Amino acid sequence: MGKSSKPIQPRYDVARRLNAILDAGEILLSKGYDAAQPQLIADIAGVSVGLFYRHFKNKQELLTAIMVRHLNKLHSQIAQDIQPELHPIEALHTVLRLTLQYFHQHQGLIKLFFMQIGYGDKTATEHLQRSRQTYRNLLLTIIERGVAQELFLPPPILDTELAINNIVGTINWSLYDLLVVQNGTFEPEAFAEKLAAHLLRSLTR
Repeated sequence: MGKSSKPIQPRYDVARRLNAILDAGEILLSKGYDAAQPQLIADIAGVSVGLFYRHFKNKQELLTAIMVRHLNKLHSQIAQDIQPELHPIEALHTVLRLTLQYFHQHQGLIKLFFMQIGYGDKTATEHLQRSRQTYRNLLLTIIERGVAQELFLPPPILDTELAINNIVGTINWSLYDLLVVQNGTFEPEAFAEKLAAHLLRSLTR
């Protein structure tokens, strides 16, 4: 008789457990920064608190990871919607509209990120770098199309890097002012149109 085979043990699903921590963290962070205690996050996620600390040093790192996950979802949506045949000006409108719709949907998380971490935190900047570059590349594609079709100003009159910084900076600081400074909210469609009109003045002929 041959040796009886042992049952195959299921592999340790790292991705599933990490996503469970992120999901639990977002649930608690939506109730307030102080509510998101690592032990409670671990309990809701069904993992040990040691596993939480294996992935994150603190709640700031957790919040940053949640932001990265959201940004990746947003960027995938934008990439699907700005196909090459889309008019560059309409493509810019689409980026602004999708960005503001998504940020409006998750404005509590965005506001919490601004207040607890911001964009000056070195660790957060490193973790967000790839997502930020993806967004910048999407904008670069649109600007290059607009220049090629002679809809936007030609280089060197139009500095591409400065144009991208203008778009990203306008979105970020406008949201910071609305959500944190004014403690208010915004209507995404109307705000996207307002930003588009402002930004296109610096891009078009």
